[in-house]
Amino acid sequence: MKEIIKITVSLTCVCIAAALILGTVYTQTDHYRKEQEEKTIKESIEGLLGYGKGTKVPADLHIYPIHRYVISNSEGQTVLGYVLPLKDKGYALAVIDLAGKPEKVIPLTAKEADMAERGSRDGIVNDALPKGSKATWTQTIYVPVQGDKRLGYVVEGITQGFKRPIKLMVSLDPQFTVTGLAILEHEEDPGLGAEIVQDYFKNQFAGKTLDVLKNLKVVKEPLPEDYLPALEPARAQKAAIRADKIKEIKDKYLKSDIYAITGATISSRAVTNGVTNSVRKFVYRLGILSEAIKQENLQVAF
Repeated sequence: MKEIIKITVSLTCVCIAAALILGTVYTQTDHYRKEQEEKTIKESIEGLLGYGKGTKVPADLHIYPIHRYVISNSEGQTVLGYVLPLKDKGYALAVIDLAGKPEKVIPLTAKEADMAERGSRDGIVNDALPKGSKATWTQTIYVPVQGDKRLGYVVEGITQGFKRPIKLMVSLDPQFTVTGLAILEHEEDPGLGAEIVQDYFKNQFAGKTLDVLKNLKVVKEPLPEDYLPALEPARAQKAAIRADKIKEIKDKYLKSDIYAITGATISSRAVTNGVTNSVRKFVYRLGILSEAIKQENLQVAF
């Protein structure tokens, strides 16, 4: 009997030790993963705005996040909530019904660092809601502002790739014309779908207006030879192509569809759908949010 108890105690101790070790490793790796995700997002946004790689970020550039939540109450009703940064350094949760009508504005008292971390922000938002309500984060968009000038928007998106979802970011100017595309995460096949990260593919989206995006398709045709240097800055520099000539070429293809990557039409179409769907939904939601901000007289930071 004593031997059985001894073995049981030993096994219990081993299990507890293993659990503590695994818990510690998970906490550390999860913290590192979140840090890497935040770093990737920050660098991607700065890159889309034309900074990084030797170009210093201006001191007066501020990137304001807007977090969108889906809120459900105990009765099964659903509304939308937008966490907005205010000019006075505080935050507000603007609640809007599914028809686009503002319902209420809930002040949020929190530090910037707590609002930047998703876990703590989720807790702050849920604590501010009536009992029985639950908020679930769905998306974050970013509004870059330099001085008093709004530079545009950076929109996160996700689309189903050949195997796994593709996470991307699209930057827009104030008129919703695409200025850049970043692929944040993908598992497309090397040498085929993985080419979505290359400039010759991503830069085809730059300059596409909202009207063009609404009807944008993917064509299985070779990329025109004169178009390629305009899409790859390094190639254009090597060929000593002047800036005015590059602009002339880009303007020629502004209304063209997206030329598919050879052997990777599915991946090409996935990214194209991701860009168009993300932008169209964003523009629609921004119109509703802007009206709500105006009606509620919210002094937002952006």
